[in-house]
Amino acid sequence: MDSAARDELYSAIALFNRGEHLAAQEQLETLYNRLDGDDQPLVRALMLVACGMHLHFKRGGGRGATNCFRQGLVMLDDMKPEREGIATGELFDALEAYLQELNTRRKPGAGFFDRWLAPKIRVTG
Repeated sequence: MDSAARDELYSAIALFNRGEHLAAQEQLETLYNRLDGDDQPLVRALMLVACGMHLHFKRGGGRGATNCFRQGLVMLDDMKPEREGIATGELFDALEAYLQELNTRRKPGAGFFDRWLAPKIRVTG
């Protein structure tokens, strides 16, 4: 991934970490469409996680959010522990724990503390 694409990726991650999941997903999608095949899987995995977070927080969660999280986990599993300066292993672990917690709830949807519990994406490089 070239430096301009990496900067755009990090910009999308900053949006994600601020809770602007839809804007992050849209920026990741734009980046994804410009990348070669080798660079696309990481961006696709992050797009799925961002989409899942948007569905969870703005649309009440449900099966759509859960499916996005699970697909993101499958993709991130192949990229552990790090890819393109992103702590993919940490994100995998945090997202897996978050999904487990969501699955144990009696009521679907985002609760009061979910914004603080939601996984963040750490840039290492």
